[in-house]
Amino acid sequence: MWNYLVKYKAVFTVFLFFLMQGAALYAAFRYLFPFKEQMQLFRFAGDYAATTLPQAGGVALYLSGFLLQFYIYPAAGAFITSFLLTAVVALAWSILKKLNPAHALPFLAFLPWLSLLAVHFDYNYLEQGTVAYLFLLVFLRVYLSLEPAVRIGYGCLAIPVLYILAGPVAFLFAVGALLCEGLVYKNVRYLPLLYLPVAALTATAGCYFVWSVSLRTALLPDAYYDPMLRSGALYYSWFALPAVLITAGLLRKRIRPDKVPAQRTKRLSVAVQTVVLAWLVYVTVRTYGALGLQENMRQDYDVRTENWEEIIARYTPERLTNRKTCLLNLALVRTGQLDDRLLEFPQNGIEALLLPWDQTLFTAQLHSDVYYAMGLASASRKFAFEGLASSRPSGNPRLLKRLVETNLVTGAYAVAEKYIALLEQTWHYRDWAHAQRRYLYNDAAVEAHPQWGTMRRCWQVETTLPGMYVNPVSTLWEVLPECPGNRGGRQYLVAFLLLNKDLDRYRELHERLYNTSAWPELSVCQQEAVVICAPNDPKYWLGHGVGIPVRNRAIAFMQALPRNAGAEQARAALVAEYGQTYWYYYMFHSK
Repeated sequence: MWNYLVKYKAVFTVFLFFLMQGAALYAAFRYLFPFKEQMQLFRFAGDYAATTLPQAGGVALYLSGFLLQFYIYPAAGAFITSFLLTAVVALAWSILKKLNPAHALPFLAFLPWLSLLAVHFDYNYLEQGTVAYLFLLVFLRVYLSLEPAVRIGYGCLAIPVLYILAGPVAFLFAVGALLCEGLVYKNVRYLPLLYLPVAALTATAGCYFVWSVSLRTALLPDAYYDPMLRSGALYYSWFALPAVLITAGLLRKRIRPDKVPAQRTKRLSVAVQTVVLAWLVYVTVRTYGALGLQENMRQDYDVRTENWEEIIARYTPERLTNRKTCLLNLALVRTGQLDDRLLEFPQNGIEALLLPWDQTLFTAQLHSDVYYAMGLASASRKFAFEGLASSRPSGNPRLLKRLVETNLVTGAYAVAEKYIALLEQTWHYRDWAHAQRRYLYNDAAVEAHPQWGTMRRCWQVETTLPGMYVNPVSTLWEVLPECPGNRGGRQYLVAFLLLNKDLDRYRELHERLYNTSAWPELSVCQQEAVVICAPNDPKYWLGHGVGIPVRNRAIAFMQALPRNAGAEQARAALVAEYGQTYWYYYMFHSK
């Protein structure tokens, strides 16, 4: 066994690195991968291939899309990413060995890997860039193995071929091949200078035939990133490869293969390089790892998989944001707990229930989820479509599922069937999509659905109302009396009124719906709000759902109010015993 490991030491080392890297990525960044998966939809369909492949880098884009569909499983995403990055190290190592057999700085091969690792943490980065980089390294390795008589011809031909297959890495190949000729090979003088004009002409032709949208995306790595954004880290890998080639070429002149360094010197050199590399990895992860966003991505994953209890259990007030609280309240509504636990958690007004609309993809997804929980199918569908319009051209599977659901609810069966057909062409979603066909053109089945039946009844009222997307309170106000089974909508409406301190409308709603099937009982928080509606009338309290324990505590709270004390003194005096009451929120929380 030992002899076998020694014989295949390089293969074993690469495999061990792959396993360790995959395990580390899974442990620290497991929820990044399903977060990325929802950004792109890969379909096994001729029209998808026909629109993907005929563009600069279309093959790399198609392959990366194929891999990305498996990111729905965190472990698969971690080890697929590890495979891609490990392949970068292995190919870079092979190129270095070809350029410099003595290989005095073996960890130079990790510089391209490290630069790509930095952008893999960014969900706006397209894995197409790493697949394209692998194409580049393969083409460059083949280039270095050729004889001088064919090398120049191969280089000039490889540039347009690489541009078609992988996109703008063709320009980086031209630079790399030119550096290899200048630093390593001395038998050809000026012909390699053809590489740069060939790359420029290829990029220009690509723009002319609309394979690339601009010269910037035809020559630079911006093609592998969200076109609406910029990233400085994106360029590190394009600096790393020339730096590696230059360093290897310069060392080639000073270190000859016949002068092998002593074992002690070699071990010391490897140890120093290992320490330096470990420090660089630490700095890269701390700088570009977006560690602060990992909890957000986990929460997003739990929302997507409807793991509501996990969202509630993991909620902490540290680094509190309205988005986190909005998702927490969504989980409370979906589990029927918002009435009882609304003030158990810090609430920052109505924005803790529904974020302001900022026309971004992630807010569109959140709005669609929240309106769906409210039972408002039209509004949920609207924001799902808004998000889909902001997604990449291939589509967004999460939003397509929501469009299927909401169009089935509203009876737009032809539209739902179109989206079902798209999802049936995918690997992960096809079974779910196929199962929805039983609801197509089947009103009875939709109305018998435990959730959609209620939503359809709400939709029939919702469609008669103006301004449904601007003011969910007004919509729910009209919908609930006609659709008392919409428990989620009623929880949201009451929470909106309480957090907005709109007790006039709360009192009116209470008198309309309390003691009906829409609102059969009051939570403690809601009873406390009734007390404020008539603060000097205990008989009113008891006649409108306030229990004896809340009545007694209300009297105690009024007696505990500090006399002649400022607001901050009163806040501090009452927070320990009454901090989670609606009275405390009403008095001390600014809207």
